[in-house]
Order: sequence, then structure tokens, then C-alpha cells
Amino acid sequence: MQEFRVEETTSAVAFLSVCLLLQLPFERIDGNPTPTVIFKGRPSHFHAFVLLLSCTFTSGLITICLRQMYSTFGRCCRHIALLSLITAVAIFLGLVMVDLLPLLSLSAIVT
Repeated sequence: MQEFRVEETTSAVAFLSVCLLLQLPFERIDGNPTPTVIFKGRPSHFHAFVLLLSCTFTSGLITICLRQMYSTFGRCCRHIALLSLITAVAIFLGLVMVDLLPLLSLSAIVT
């Protein structure tokens, strides 16, 4: 049985997230494209999210390439990849919760 490697998973999640972002409709805010689905009116959050996904993907690939020869550096890159992915997920979930809170409070009033 093959050993589970975190760096392959983090790199794949980051890559697939960027591929999904490219499929979303965009609007231009100050010349910068921003998705209209979750990041509408929040270009700084979108830029932070993309930067963290880029850091996750790059750190995961560095870990994959260097884990045999430079295990200590590979371990540091793995931690950076995990921290970046966790932060990107936190930004995403925070924005989803901000968008859902008004809907949840309205449904509580109606019922």
C-alpha cells in the first residue's frame, strides 16, 4: 500500500481551486478581475486567496521535488503549504459565512 503524502493533496487542491476560479464570472474593479460569486466587491480578499493558493501549490511542488535529498527543507515547505491552504480555506469560509448570515437571519424571522 502506498503511503499518503500531504504535499500531493495540497498541490492538487490548490491547482483545482485555481481551475475552478477561472470558470467563474469576473468583474473588473480598478482594472483587476474579481469573481462576482463570492468575492464580489472584495478584491483584496480575492488577491489574498489567489496568493495563498499560489503559495500552497509552489510549496507543495518544492516539497515533492526535494523531500528525498533535503528532508528538513522539504518538511518546512510542507508546513508552509499546509498553513497557506488552511488560511485560504479560512478566507473562503469566512466570506461564505458573511454572505450567508443575512439569509440565515431573514429565515429565522420569517418562520
